[in-house]
Amino acid sequence: MAQQGAGEDWPQRPPEETGAEGGGPGGDGSARRRGSNAGASTDQIMRMGGVLLRGFIEDRVERTCSEEKVSQARQELGRNEMPVDPSTKRLSECLRKIGDELDGNMELQRMIDQVPTNSPKEVFMQVACQMFADGSFNWGRVVALFYFACKLVLKALLSNVPQLIRTIFNWTMDYLRDNLLQWIRDQGGWESLFGTPTWQTIGIFVAGVLTASLTFWKFS
Repeated sequence: MAQQGAGEDWPQRPPEETGAEGGGPGGDGSARRRGSNAGASTDQIMRMGGVLLRGFIEDRVERTCSEEKVSQARQELGRNEMPVDPSTKRLSECLRKIGDELDGNMELQRMIDQVPTNSPKEVFMQVACQMFADGSFNWGRVVALFYFACKLVLKALLSNVPQLIRTIFNWTMDYLRDNLLQWIRDQGGWESLFGTPTWQTIGIFVAGVLTASLTFWKFS
């Protein structure tokens, strides 16, 4: 299993929630979660990832765009393939708060504004690969991937090329399946996101990861 990047200060999950001390990502609590969630299948993880990504995008489109754009986005994204339970709602709310925190980071927004809408595939893959270029994995970087995909979707809508929405969604899911699936399975599934830092802490970390990745893309 890939390890957390050196120097990343992840607050630990309370022992009563993990059943052991050291409940932060990669600690003993994480290992216990892996044991108790060993049944998480590839299909379950991918379906939940699709639900979370779709919901994250829809929420931000609804709060940013006109009804016409919202309708276009929904048409391109399609319907969720599984019911939304309380756990999924909690995960979605966490992602929403992180997104709100990132929206207020002006440096990050300026970097994203420089991304060309007419060549999103090359840019998406460069930025996504750079996020994980050092071989370290954590939930902050997964959230960064979702946020970047969402911002490309919004740019596509505002540039009147809604047909790119489904394409960007599929690129994100393909990258998740090919590069992140095993790590998410090792954590016990998406629910282990609850054992990571508060959304404010993740927001700060995600902004740094995305800004660094976009800077690398810009000057590469």
